[in-house]
Amino acid sequence: MAGFTIFEAILVILIIFVVVASLIPKVNQTLGHGRVNSSANVIAAEFLLSQSLAARQHTPVIIAIDASTQTLTISQPPPSNTVLRTYAFDINSDFKLAALSAIPASVQVMPNGTANASMLVTVGGTDYYHQVRLTQAGQVRITR
Repeated sequence: MAGFTIFEAILVILIIFVVVASLIPKVNQTLGHGRVNSSANVIAAEFLLSQSLAARQHTPVIIAIDASTQTLTISQPPPSNTVLRTYAFDINSDFKLAALSAIPASVQVMPNGTANASMLVTVGGTDYYHQVRLTQAGQVRITR
């Protein structure tokens, strides 16, 4: 007797379906955590880049976080107000974040690497988040 009966084939397919269906929530959770981790790393890198831009241009730069549009913008201060970089973290971007907030909403980074205030940025999904802190001394830290 060669091969499987139709009952055995359906049973194997059903078992495979149950195993795959049980893994989907964990895969979605892992993807969400990866997006939050990646977003925190990008924000920390942008903080460091803003210090480098300020030093190279010998002029301060402004880092601004808009929580309503979930964007990070690095720009020159007035009167030029030139936007140097913009990152989107909303649900339509590659990061697909549920939340992005900052206290305060903007800081000025000086050419020597210091900031006029300490900034705390919170990035997160529904149940997982990271905080990125730029201190007045210019240190950048990612915490959970």
